[in-house]
Amino acid sequence: MKKLIEDILYDRRKGAATMPLRFVLRLFASVYDFLTSVRNFLYDKRILRARDLPCRVISIGNIIVGGTGKTPVTIMIAGLLKEAGRSVAVVSRGYKRQGKAPVVVSDGSSILVSSLESGDEPHIIASGLEDVPVVVGKDRFNAARLAYERFRPDVILLDDAFQHRRLYRNVDIVTIDADDPVGSEYLLPRGQFRESPYGLKRAKAVVMTRFCDNFHNRERIERMIRYYSRNVQIFCSTIEATGLRKPGGLDKIGMDTLQGKKIAALSNIANPVSFYRLLEANGAVIVLKRAMPDHHRYTSEELEDIENDSVKAGAGIVVMTAKDERNLPEGYNVEIIKKLVLDINAVLVGDIEEFMKIIAPKIRG
Repeated sequence: MKKLIEDILYDRRKGAATMPLRFVLRLFASVYDFLTSVRNFLYDKRILRARDLPCRVISIGNIIVGGTGKTPVTIMIAGLLKEAGRSVAVVSRGYKRQGKAPVVVSDGSSILVSSLESGDEPHIIASGLEDVPVVVGKDRFNAARLAYERFRPDVILLDDAFQHRRLYRNVDIVTIDADDPVGSEYLLPRGQFRESPYGLKRAKAVVMTRFCDNFHNRERIERMIRYYSRNVQIFCSTIEATGLRKPGGLDKIGMDTLQGKKIAALSNIANPVSFYRLLEANGAVIVLKRAMPDHHRYTSEELEDIENDSVKAGAGIVVMTAKDERNLPEGYNVEIIKKLVLDINAVLVGDIEEFMKIIAPKIRG
């Protein structure tokens, strides 16, 4: 049933057999739309009050479920703020982690907990940033307060917090995937929207992620965004490969390793299209694609089957994402086929000065 609902949510199943369930889900979506609209109205009118912190707070989030490339953008923005002379801390919920209490994932110099305790994405953020503490907690305000009291940052970045309005933020930045800008037309649980797309009016900026001139029409996507928020500033970012490495390793291997090689592409990210595109752009020949659910945690038996299937398909290497790496079974040491992790960075495409005026207005512009 879970798989069927997910297929309906992403419009992968539209047959007559699913009509009754789609109808029921649309009714629930209408209720959800009403509840989220009332909640947003109460916050907009300050009937419900957001709690604030004595530092600048920037939220990075999205309006649809599933991946929009938010984690690399969070790392990118933290790096830009550091370059501008700001001290930064990142606060995240830590989706699917063990425990609920606030936990310091990184103190800025070393990672203090495993990905099981932090969640896969906060662990990736902590690994990708130096001198940037990372804190997770289900209660975002308590986690942010812990981050401020312990590290006294100039700026706190809230990861995946556009709908978490209990904590006041100075700037809302929304990431939108250039491969799938607005998802389906319905709200949860019938579609992908977390709230009405008109919620984009709260955003100071939209970052189109995974943008590529060869695949995307920027003007068309911008028109879609401006239909919901006429005055929001729109920026583009692209994904660049920074190298390959063995799972759990640090030593980088050049991307030319993939040139002309038959590989299997393993991913547990919501939208793996850009992952495949990046591999192929670096000369890889993908002979097997194994796309797992977002944040999927592998079992040893499952991973061994994937390795065997990869060999049967003629692959010489299994290439996975950093999120897959964080979800490998503990102590897994089977080596049926060579396994490599693809590391990436998000890079802002143009308009960097305008972007800096939004995230660090007192330093630039």
